[in-house]
Amino acid sequence: MLLEEEGADVVALADAEDGAEAAIRLLPDAVICDIDLPAMDGFYLIQRLRDHEIRGNLPPSVAIALTGHDGEEYRLRSIGEGFQHFMTKPAHPDELVTLIRESLNARVVS
Repeated sequence: MLLEEEGADVVALADAEDGAEAAIRLLPDAVICDIDLPAMDGFYLIQRLRDHEIRGNLPPSVAIALTGHDGEEYRLRSIGEGFQHFMTKPAHPDELVTLIRESLNARVVS
């Protein structure tokens, strides 16, 4: 609801497989994904999306990993797997909106 109030068109999905399929189909400007998801994790989703973007020579979506894990290893793995940003839960709404807005403004799309 917060992102919709900011003017975003939001698609919320419950698992990584549905999320990956939707991201590939919709090519969103931004993806916010929990790391811990049922069946497959958020790393699976970002790997699928990044693979599709690379194969299609598409501009990358801004991707934010959102997780309850606060260890440095999760942050480093998230960035290594293809997320540009990492936030721990509970996310502060203002910080999340600012991060998305700044990331989209900085995004280079050819």
